[in-house]
This record gives sequence, C-alpha cells and structure tokens, in this order.
Amino acid sequence: MASSQMSLLLLTLLALAASISATTIYDIVNQFGFPSGIIPDSVESYSTAPSDGDSYTFAIYLKKPCYVKYDYLVHFDTEITGKITYGKITNLKGLQAQSFWFWLNIDEIKVDGSSLQFTLGLVTVKSDISLFVEIPTCKDKALADCDKSSKLISQLPLTAE
Repeated sequence: MASSQMSLLLLTLLALAASISATTIYDIVNQFGFPSGIIPDSVESYSTAPSDGDSYTFAIYLKKPCYVKYDYLVHFDTEITGKITYGKITNLKGLQAQSFWFWLNIDEIKVDGSSLQFTLGLVTVKSDISLFVEIPTCKDKALADCDKSSKLISQLPLTAE
C-alpha cells in the first residue's frame, strides 16, 4: 500500500516538473495579462520567484543586448528584471526607450484597456496593445534603425508624373 502511494506521489511530482519546464516566459506574461510581444525572440533563460501576495520577481536573460522597433526604438539589455502582478510590471531594469536623442529607462508597464502604458521617469507613454501581439525579432541597433527609416519612407505619398 505504501509503495503504491509513493509511486503515485513520484508520478505526480514528475508531471508537475514537466508542466513547469514546458512553460515559457511568453506563457507567464500572458497569464499576467500582457501580450507575448513585450519580450523579444532571443530569450536564453528566465527565472521567477514568488514575491508577496500575487506578485513575482523575474529575471529574463537574452542571448545578447538588442533593439526592437515598436512605436519607439527599445533597447533590451542581456538581463531584464522586475516584479510582475496582474496587469502591471514594476521595478523594471534593463529596458530603455529612445525619445528624440535621449534614452530613457522604462520603469513600469501597465495594461490600460487596449493600450500598454509605459512609465519612463516622469514621462508616461501609451501604445496600442496590438503592437505587442507578435513576438518581435531582436536586432542590432543598425538594423533596428533601418526598420525606423523604412517605415518613414513607406509613409511618403506616391505621386505619378
């Protein structure tokens, strides 16, 4: 009898371990109400730990620093850390957004209806959540800058002479 209970316990633990290891960081951000596209495709590993109440601290490790073009050009360090609760990421480290010629740290991200609200020091910026549905490709700065200029070029009016 004790042997069958031990076997059942072992099988349960193995199933639990398999389900945890099959969870991706994209699954986790989805569980907290965020779209997968807030994190680029070059994730090497991540860790999470319960913090207080319903919040978790996290660390995401990328293969290398990179850039993604959303409404703004965003720089991802190789390590991104913070605290996540449903609909809110605080204590964020490792993300910066370009505003004109300056780079500002992204301190917080909130889900606000159909938008994401980014806090950059004293500045708050909203972007449509649809920009973050697809997981973006991590790029070097030069390639990300090309994305920016090609978007501007594609917006020029076409005229025929």
